[in-house]
Amino acid sequence: MNKTDLTEYADLLLNAALCKCNNIADAQDLVQDTLLAALTAKKALNDPKAWLMTVLNRKYYDMLRRKYNKPTVSFDVTEDIPDSGELYEAVEKSEEAEAIRRCLAYLTKLYREVTVRYYMHGEKVKDIAASLGISENTVKSRLDAGRKRIGKEFAMENYTTQSYEPENLFMSCSGRNSINGEPFTLVGDDKIAQNLLILAYDKPVTVTELAKAIGIAAAYIEPVIDKLVSGELLKRVGDKVYTDFIIYSPDDRTVSVPLEKQLADKLYRDVWEIMDKGLEKLHRCDFYKRQTESKRTKLDSFWTVRTLNNVVNQVRDEFCKDYMRFEKYPDRPNGGKWIAMGSRYPVNYDWDNPAYERGKYYISGESQTRHLVDCVGMKKLDLVLCEYSTLLGDTQLGMRDILKRRMTDVEIVQMLYAIHSGKEENLSLINAGCFENFDKFIELRYLAREDDKVVCDVPVIAEKERYELYNLSKDYHDIIAEKFHDDFVKLMVNPVNLPPHLKSVPEFQRYMYCCSTVSMRIVKNALDNGLFPKCTDYPAPAVLISVQED
Repeated sequence: MNKTDLTEYADLLLNAALCKCNNIADAQDLVQDTLLAALTAKKALNDPKAWLMTVLNRKYYDMLRRKYNKPTVSFDVTEDIPDSGELYEAVEKSEEAEAIRRCLAYLTKLYREVTVRYYMHGEKVKDIAASLGISENTVKSRLDAGRKRIGKEFAMENYTTQSYEPENLFMSCSGRNSINGEPFTLVGDDKIAQNLLILAYDKPVTVTELAKAIGIAAAYIEPVIDKLVSGELLKRVGDKVYTDFIIYSPDDRTVSVPLEKQLADKLYRDVWEIMDKGLEKLHRCDFYKRQTESKRTKLDSFWTVRTLNNVVNQVRDEFCKDYMRFEKYPDRPNGGKWIAMGSRYPVNYDWDNPAYERGKYYISGESQTRHLVDCVGMKKLDLVLCEYSTLLGDTQLGMRDILKRRMTDVEIVQMLYAIHSGKEENLSLINAGCFENFDKFIELRYLAREDDKVVCDVPVIAEKERYELYNLSKDYHDIIAEKFHDDFVKLMVNPVNLPPHLKSVPEFQRYMYCCSTVSMRIVKNALDNGLFPKCTDYPAPAVLISVQED
């Protein structure tokens, strides 16, 4: 007998079960267990009706035994089942029945839907076909495929460590975020999304394989997968998906650290002779002179970090033959234009391990968030918050998780500018919840206390002054990049090896961690050796706000 035809006995079994149980829920469970037993039977069922009724009776008495914890004897079994030890060795074990249910749960929707309707609910093929708008032959073929998949996966262990010890995946990107914060908001703190992306990185995998690897039924991860596909972090090819961006491992991030330290120790004095000349010019700029001492240190930080970071990036990008400029970045949903990156960390990653010291010297890359703000009695202002996260000080992006109340970019820049303006009428720009975070912003030197009031501690300059700073920075990073070009090229020896199917990753991302700490190592050496004036009120984050009337 073909096991896909078992449900022609479903009504018979359900009627018999109802007579015994007098309870529709128990009766349905009884029929379900009986049909599951038939699915795993190792021999052909020559007399399926008798076989099924016998199994139903045995399952019923097992249910009573469990319910009342008493031995039960059956008197109404009318036939013997040959080779009962072989036929029932598996199905009598509740663990195996649970394994079958798990296998069923891991089927993708295409096969799971018809299999559940047919075997679990006893619907007829023609009714399933009519309900789903497909042919009866299609229903039968999906039933057959689903049964084969259950048989193939049955009793196999497919779980990975992600099912019981999920990793952490931290997202970053190059380019411009989408309006709704993509790609960051596609993942966030969602451990399921993070680990699906990790599991789908090395090779394309089916939804069933992902479900079994992560230990969650396919029905629950399919919406997450669909979201990641539509958000362009996963790519679907046939019945498989794969992660369509680079994910760095701990080894990828640390392999070049010894070379970077060696180069920074060798070059920092010669590099700083050039940097000093640039800083002297910065200090003569009018926008620098009108800042408070605390704000000047932040401009020093910003100019220094931008200059040295762009030295490294310029050499790296020359080394990469297919460097992708921003205008060639792919257009993303909701106005984004970005290329995602991810960094994976084991759940018990030792952040204090000396091998991870690169985290101390890492530069985030310049973050620019632009906002149009209405101020009382003024034209609409175009505010740009520019910042780097470094050992000199964290950015507002880095402090998000330690705020008492989460704040958006626009709330933060409006708060800073409203306080900077010193006009009481502009305080309405500040969301009431922002006041809860004042202590944290003061601790991180974005705000400060003067006497009995709170003041903005971020330098605010005009848009044209920001580009004056940028041009001065470019002049000096060009000088340093030319003079030490061959030294920096020697760092480009440990690019990340990509999975062979992953074709969308630009070349520069493979080389990012060849040179990610050398810039701040040079800064730290200059600080430690008195070449770069030490700020008396650390932290001094590399941050500024530029303002332009619309």
